[in-house]
Amino acid sequence: MRRKGRVHPFAILTELILLFGKKKPPEEQVPASTTSLEPFPIPDTIRKTITESDIAKARNRLRVANLERDIIGDALTKIYEAEAKGTINEPEKNQMIQPYKNDLKRVDAEIDTYKKTVDLYELEAAKEDLFKRFQETFLDIQARIEKIRPSLNLPTSTETKPTEPNPAPTKTEPTEPIEQNAPPKEKPPREKARNKAEEKIETIREEVLKAMERLEQIETEG
Repeated sequence: MRRKGRVHPFAILTELILLFGKKKPPEEQVPASTTSLEPFPIPDTIRKTITESDIAKARNRLRVANLERDIIGDALTKIYEAEAKGTINEPEKNQMIQPYKNDLKRVDAEIDTYKKTVDLYELEAAKEDLFKRFQETFLDIQARIEKIRPSLNLPTSTETKPTEPNPAPTKTEPTEPIEQNAPPKEKPPREKARNKAEEKIETIREEVLKAMERLEQIETEG
C-alpha cells in the first residue's frame, strides 16, 4: 500500500493567505449630484392675507362678543320672566327690552365678522401647510431622481430630426368655363294646347281629303 506524500504546513498556510487575502475590487462610486434643490417660493395666491396680530385681535374680540351676547340673553330672559310673574306690565317690558335688542343686533354683527376672519385665517393656514407638504414631497422625489439618474448614463439632450421644407404650392392656370348646351325652354301651356289643336285640325283635313279622293275614284269607276 502506497503512502500519501506529506503536505508541508507552510504550503497550506500560503494557499490560505492567497485565497482569503485577495483584495476586493473597489466599488464604483455613484457621482453625487451637483445640482442643489432649492424650495420654490410660495405663490401670492397661497400667502395669508391676515397677519398674526390681526387674527389675535379677532379671536379676542370674538371671545368678548360671545360673552356679551350671553349677558344680553340673560337680561332679556329675566325681563320676560318678570312680565310672566306680573312684576312688570307689557309696556314696561317693551321699554326695557328695546336697548337690549339694539345691543344684540350689534353684537351679532360683530360675531359674524370676527368669525369669518378666524375661518379665513384657518383656511389659508391649511392651504399653506398643504403646499409646504407637497413641496417637501416633491423635493424628496427630485433628490432621489438626481441620485439615480447619473448611474444610468442617460443622454442629456434628445436629437431632433430636421424637418423637411414643405414644397411650394404650384400655381394653377384658370381654365375658361365650358359653355354647356342649355336645356330647351319649355313652352308655356297655352302654346302647347294651341299646337295640339292645330295638329288635330290637320289630321282631320287629311282624312277629309282622303275621303274626297275615294269618292272621286268611285265616280270614275262607275
